[in-house]
Amino acid sequence: MSEPFASCTVGGGAARAVVAPTHAERLCEGHFPGDPLVPGALLAGLMADVGTRLLAAEHAVPPVLAEIVQCAFLAPVRPSDPIVVEARGAALEVEAEVLAGGTRAAHAILRFRDAA
Repeated sequence: MSEPFASCTVGGGAARAVVAPTHAERLCEGHFPGDPLVPGALLAGLMADVGTRLLAAEHAVPPVLAEIVQCAFLAPVRPSDPIVVEARGAALEVEAEVLAGGTRAAHAILRFRDAA
């Protein structure tokens, strides 16, 4: 699969990624034809991806997702929305959110473990 993000910056204990519009469209293929929505599981996956990139800056081997401690979907996300994923954290716990068109659409607390 191609790179999901048009850009991703990591630094100062935070990461921010902009989802590529073509990737957002692919995420919705077959999901509510005529009224496409990005599925919640895929939003959680985007948050985990950005969390991994954030923690990779602190670890020799990037950690892997161990647990979704909490996840809430707050607003629908359409592929036409500008989609931004932000994450902050340290050690092996990350708080992440999805912003769609400037609205907080999803929030999660993610726990990672060292890759072994």
